[in-house]
Parts: sequence; C-alpha cells; structure tokens
Amino acid sequence: MWRDVFAYSKRPEIYLDADNICSLFPELGQPVESISTQLSSLSGAIHQSGLRWKQFLAQAEPGTAVQNIILQQTAPLAACMGAALHGMSAPGVFEDAAHLHLLTLLADDVGVGHAENGRFDRFCALARVHGAYDVATAGRELRDNRDIRDICFRFPATLYAMSRRSDAFDYELIGFDYAWRTAGLLPVWQSLDAADPALASLNMGRGQGAAFSDGENLLPYSQALIDGLGAQPAAQKRCAFGIALFEALMKELDEAVLTIVRSQCNPRLAMAILIQERAREAQVYHEGFSLEGRPLSRWFAEARDNPLPLVDAIGRSRLVRPGMPERSALVNGLVSDNGPMFRIFSKKDILTIRRWILSLADAPAADEAPLPAEARVASAYREVRAGDCSLGVRPGDIRSAFYLLQGRALTPGVREFARRYCSFWLEKSQDSVDKSARAFPPAWSPGVLREWLLASHDAHAQRFSASQDAEMPTREAVIAQTLQLAPLTLIDGAWLQGFTDITLASTRTGSRLFETYWDELGNGQWRLNHPKIYRDVLAAMSITLPATGSLAFAQDPRFDDAAFQLPVYWLCLGKFPLTYRPEILGMNLAMELSGVGGTYRNAHRFLKHHGLPTTFVDLHNTIDNVSTGHAAWAAEAIDAWMHHTRDLLPVTESWARIRRGYESLAPEVDAPERLNFFSSRAPGPDATANLSPLLHRQLHSFEVAE
Repeated sequence: MWRDVFAYSKRPEIYLDADNICSLFPELGQPVESISTQLSSLSGAIHQSGLRWKQFLAQAEPGTAVQNIILQQTAPLAACMGAALHGMSAPGVFEDAAHLHLLTLLADDVGVGHAENGRFDRFCALARVHGAYDVATAGRELRDNRDIRDICFRFPATLYAMSRRSDAFDYELIGFDYAWRTAGLLPVWQSLDAADPALASLNMGRGQGAAFSDGENLLPYSQALIDGLGAQPAAQKRCAFGIALFEALMKELDEAVLTIVRSQCNPRLAMAILIQERAREAQVYHEGFSLEGRPLSRWFAEARDNPLPLVDAIGRSRLVRPGMPERSALVNGLVSDNGPMFRIFSKKDILTIRRWILSLADAPAADEAPLPAEARVASAYREVRAGDCSLGVRPGDIRSAFYLLQGRALTPGVREFARRYCSFWLEKSQDSVDKSARAFPPAWSPGVLREWLLASHDAHAQRFSASQDAEMPTREAVIAQTLQLAPLTLIDGAWLQGFTDITLASTRTGSRLFETYWDELGNGQWRLNHPKIYRDVLAAMSITLPATGSLAFAQDPRFDDAAFQLPVYWLCLGKFPLTYRPEILGMNLAMELSGVGGTYRNAHRFLKHHGLPTTFVDLHNTIDNVSTGHAAWAAEAIDAWMHHTRDLLPVTESWARIRRGYESLAPEVDAPERLNFFSSRAPGPDATANLSPLLHRQLHSFEVAE
C-alpha cells in the first residue's frame, strides 16, 4: 500500500483531498501540546532510538551487510529530504518574507547552483560507495524495488502527500521540517560510515554548501521562522502537530528498519524473506514435486503468508547438508550453472542461502523466532483512488482565473481549465511559429542554441542603437504601461514554480530552472525580491496595489482585462512541469532573453528621463545576461533536456514543442481578441461568486521588510 501512495504522491501535478491526506496520518500516542513539549518528546525519542541502534550494532557482525540493508531500507526516506517545503512557494505569496526564508532552506536541500547536488543525490553517492547500487537511482524507481519493505514508504508517502496540499497543511509542514532539522542526522544513519563526507548531507540540521555554508547550523534559521508565528495559538498548535507527526513516523520507520536489519542478520529469517519473495512465482512451477508428503506448490502457496514452515522443511530435506553449503544439493545442484534453477537466484540470494545452511550446524532443533510483519513482503498492489473529480469551479472570466491560480494545488475543475488554457494559448503560438521576427532555430544540434543566443543578443543591441532617435514616450504613457504590466511582473517566474519540486529541482534540466526561480524571488532576501522591487517602482509613481494573491487585486478596475491574459498562461503553465516541460523550456528562454541588450536599456532611458526608478530594469538587464545569467541558463537547460531525451524521443518532436513554447511568450495574431480564451465560451461564475481558491497563507505581510 504505502509504496503505491509514495509513487502516486511523488508526482508534482496531482491533486489530493485534504481529508484523504489526514487519513494517512498515524495515531499519535498522546494529545498534541505545545511546540516546546513536542520538541522535548522528540528529543527523548531520538535518544532512545540512538541507544537501540548502539546496542544492536555492538552485537551485530562487523561488515558492510548491515550498512547496505540500512541504505536500502532508508532510500525512500532519503528521497523525501526537502519535500516538506517544496510546495510552499506560490505566486500569491511571492513577496512573503517567511515564504522566502522557507525557499532558502529548500534551495540548500536541492543543492542550488549545481545539478545532481541535492541531499538525495548525495545519498545515492553514499549508497554507491557502500555497494547499494540498486537504490542509487531516481527516487521514482524505488517503488519497484522489491527488497524495500512497504512500511519504509510510509514516512515519505505521508510527507509527499501533505506537500501536495501545502495550502492546507502549511503550519504542519513547517513544524515537520523544523522537527527534522532539530533531529539532525537520524540515529538509523548514524550507524553508517562516519568518515564518508556524503553522510553530512543526510543531516537536515546542517547546510550543505548551497544556499548556506557547508555545515552551517540551520536550527537558528528554522527557529526564527517558528518564532515569527508569534502568539497565534492555532498556528502554534498546528506546528506542534507537525512535530508530533514527524516523531510518530520517524519512530515507526526507525523501529521497522531495525527490525528488518535484525531479521536480515538472522540466517533463518533472511532465508524466509527470500522464499516469501519468490513464493508466488515458484508455486506455478512446483506442482509435480513433493516435500514431506505434500505438493511443493502448496508449500509455496502457504509461504506467501508464512514462509517459515517451508524454510524449516527444506532444512530437514535431502537438499541440505547442515553446515555444509558446498555439499548441499540446493547449492551445488539446483541453483548451480547447470542446474534446473540456474539464475533464479542472484549472487546475493545465493549468499543468503549459503549463510542459512552454514547456520544450521549450530542452530537449535526448533528455532521459534517468528518473521516480523515489518520484514514481510507486501501482499499486492493497491490502487490509489483519485477522489472526487468534480471538485472545483472552473473560472468564467480572466480575472477569476488569475485569482484561482495563485496557489499550487489545483482542484480537478481548475486543473481542467488550466490544461485547456495552455492548449488554447499554445495553439495560437503554433500558428505564429516562423512568422514572427523572433525566429528560433529550425533544428537543434549541439552548439546551435548558444550561437543563436549570441546572435540574438547582437540583434537586440542593434535595434537599441537604431531606436535612440525615436520619440520619447510621455510620463503618463510610461506609468500606464508599468501599471498594466503589474499582473505579469508581480508573478515573475510563475511558469517555473513546478521546478521547486525536489524530484525536478536537482536534475540536469531542472537545476537551472530552479536557480532562475530562486533568483527571481531574491535568493531568499525580501529586499532583492523582484515583485517587491517592482512595487517600489509603482510606489514612486504613486500607485499602490492590493496583495497579488487577493481577489481585490484581480478585480482592480485600473487593470485592463487583457493585462491578465499572459499572466494566466504563465500561472497555468507553471502547474504542469511534466506535461508541458518542453514548452516551459522554450517560454523560459524567450522571457529571459526578451529584454536583454535592448528593451531593458530603452526602459531605463524612458524611466530615467521622467525621474522614475530604474532599479527593476537595470537588475534584469544584468541577471538575464547571455553569458552567465538567466538567458544563458535557459539555453543550458534546453540543451540538457535535448541531450537527455534525444535517444528516447524524436529530436524533431521535442524541438518543435520547445519552439512552440518560445513563441508562446508573445504569439502573433491578426486581432488581439484571438487571445481572449473566454470570448468564444459560455459565461462562467461571476467573479464575486464563491470561487474557493486553494491559496497559500501570508505568513508575513508583503509590506513588511526583513
């Protein structure tokens, strides 16, 4: 069950109902009290766990076997490091200082600045060093690893599910993350090789040299976030629940892994686990064989529930010479390279069989040790229910759409609208491919995009030089344009919001996109936050706007309806980092290149002429540069994607979608009305109706500086 919830909830585009998520929570042993009380309880649980592991390791046989089992069973746990925060950032809270601080913690978790540098990437490196190659893989593939027990997926499955509804579980997720950073390096991982530097990245309480210094203590930073909640009893209680939830899941996982390790170290139980894993397939092929007067197929059928009787029966049979595996028919006959069961068992499996036979020489006549439930093989696949697909109202006008899309999670109704809006916009974009002056390379090959990028920058500079004698727009015109661009600019980067997901943020393609997103929001610093800087420009023009995520902003009569068309496309596109990844890559390059060298310099000239702040355009003209800035990163992300998919997908198909995405920044149409999604559709709910958006809470007012 839990592996299926894990696999489903890892997908960044899903919707989960909050009540269904709550049904995943374990029963807590006692009522949730204050944050300090829960932290004290957590400290005690960590201490007890550490003692249990020390006691076990003192008695266990030395070697790499124990470490390999630990790495194997905790791989799903490692795959969710950072997941508590990866869904917290949303357009409606782009200017919220607390959310920016949360994003900084996430940036360090995913190793911002370098691809494949996240905490799970470093776990995989550690696993490879210790020979646990089967778990040094993409996190999504762990679900199909039959050696990982189902219970080991409960912690990450629950966390991933909560993270898909960070609008509903924001305080709980903050408390959960704080608890994990307080716990630091979990006791189960403290038993690994302390000399390996990769182990430090498994300590959630320490920076890993990305957004924070390597080894920096992150607790004061997390504590400041908790303290920032102030005297809000409800918020404090929910954070405390998040801490209690972490403790309950951590204790369950820790005890399960210890039980599994103990079982694997017990030769008889390890053999039982092996037989249970093979029982379903084996019963098909052993109808004509008999063991102790019963068909072997029946033994295997029963072994699916309890394999120990079959293990003991095989131990009593002629197939085994106790203490002498090399003289046992099970090893030198059945599973040998000329036996009827050749390659049925792996080298690792054969070692388990040999170790069990060796142990029989000294084993008591009847070992009654049961096979713990945690070590058993899960019975079958369980479908994850989609829930009510009719939830959510579909917006009936562009302003309602802008408001409904300010969060991360989408109800099925809003998701269907977002998909249709993307399809509509991209159809218009496809019609203008090769027709606009912004011609994109018709075909891709290594090196083509970089050369085209530099040529485009040259062209921008030439157009800027040629426009020097153009008539200067009036102050009123500059202010009017700045106002109409506010719905777009105040959600700058929204098309990349899906790449905060830890399953994408550290990939070769996604790392540059996450870094761009983090830059747009000021690298965690409110004073450098681009939407905040744009509000400063508006303030200098005597314009004050409501919070971007509010209904009042969407309904502000100072905006034209058309001012929301492209922003809504950005908001929709950002909800589909998998479905529309090629289009996002193309659109991202178009946006990051659009103003460099020309447009931003003209804007600087106009603003300066009228005595208005130039900070915003100056900032973008530098950070979007084509050498080391966002435009260069955008091209690198595209090249990384093309290299990654060239052997999996037709290059022409991938490139065509990227070209369409590039054109989607400003599709050329014969009439502006053609970009009005709602003009040919039946009217929907009024903007003042109960739209029930899944918005994120402002933890700090957008007006409050650091």
